[in-house]
Amino acid sequence: MPSVEPPSQPSATPFTQPSPPASSSSADLLTDVQPSDVEFLDVLKTGGRGPTIFKVKIGDRLCIMKVSQFRGQHDSSTFDVDEEVRLFLRESRAYRLLKDKGFCERGVIPNFYGTIERIDVGLWPDLCDFKGDLLPPDAVLLEYIPNVERCGIENFSEDNLSRFSLVLREFHELGLLHGDPYPRNMLVARQQPRDRVVWIDFDCAQIVRPGYCKDYGENDFDEEQRLVDEFGVLLAKDAKTGKIDKTWLYYYA
Repeated sequence: MPSVEPPSQPSATPFTQPSPPASSSSADLLTDVQPSDVEFLDVLKTGGRGPTIFKVKIGDRLCIMKVSQFRGQHDSSTFDVDEEVRLFLRESRAYRLLKDKGFCERGVIPNFYGTIERIDVGLWPDLCDFKGDLLPPDAVLLEYIPNVERCGIENFSEDNLSRFSLVLREFHELGLLHGDPYPRNMLVARQQPRDRVVWIDFDCAQIVRPGYCKDYGENDFDEEQRLVDEFGVLLAKDAKTGKIDKTWLYYYA
């Protein structure tokens, strides 16, 4: 993709602010969730090679239940010992880190409600498609956000794009690579007085400790930031014409 200048900063004060100290918001985590606690309402995305995503109700709370299979088909000796290969653990660890640092409270990622691990699918009729798997699946429980849209020309604003970039930079300051920083994982909930911007899908994320994880370095963080900043510049151009053109590769490649 061509190199372009980063987007100009909006005149409004950016929504993102320095992360507050570790919060006590773990009080809203769901623990020891049983099949009888969960009402399945809809299938939002079928698995295929990825997770299956359900809309569920647990108590009086609407949630996303993201169910992942464990595909440990690789020889672990081929991986850096500090690189997590299980997608469920990548995602749940990223959400735990970000929740602890106040990102859920700020609304820039979905609220994280916890996990259900090593699910006995025999007790969960709605998860019967997982019965043939070698190992039991795991699930991440997240906030259900209604009326949310993929970041695009319909909801474009320089303010929204600047905030996506700033929040990604904050992830990086924590040593967290998102791993898939494309518009499919950049959501906008249109509202007044200001849209809510939300980063999602951390199952490709990696927490990189300085001096460890030899497969990742500063270049990986720089590349993620460059990609998002360039997308913002190109989307501004597409918004003027009203069609996806210069950002086509970001959506469909």
